[in-house]
Amino acid sequence: MSLICTNCGREIETIPLQCAYSININSETNQWECYMENCGTISINEFVCESCCTNRNIMKLTKKIERLSLENEEFKEELTFLKKNVVQTNIPNSDFNFWVEFGDGVYICGKGVKDNPSISLTCPQRTMNRILEGNLEPFNEFLIGNLKIEGDLQYAVVFFDIIKLALEISKETGGM
Repeated sequence: MSLICTNCGREIETIPLQCAYSININSETNQWECYMENCGTISINEFVCESCCTNRNIMKLTKKIERLSLENEEFKEELTFLKKNVVQTNIPNSDFNFWVEFGDGVYICGKGVKDNPSISLTCPQRTMNRILEGNLEPFNEFLIGNLKIEGDLQYAVVFFDIIKLALEISKETGGM
């Protein structure tokens, strides 16, 4: 039996160890399921490769920050002090890209490519995932070459500060 990613259609050659240890049958749906680190519990019928799972997690994290910008007054206020900027993130060796627009009181994000971004970030998907989770320091990754920044470095500093602030607020309020 071979598993095919239901998102990208590629054959899945290996599954994450945590999935192998957690396979069970959901008594309500009568479906085989397992636990994938970034995707949570997932049905075998809807199984995705680790790459697609990481991409899903990246979008989930950016959408949580977007939701925080709508619900948290402190975060919303910080965004009002900033000029509107667009950050385009490109993930090499993948067709996954996403953008974030922040400033003038908003933080919105989406999949795909935005024209004329203020800055473009290029890094491996694992690096971006760990930055958004707060597990990697972006400028360390920049200095060692894992994160490439095109455009005004000042906007990149502000963008990563906004992410850090969102993580801090979320920890304080029990979110993310």
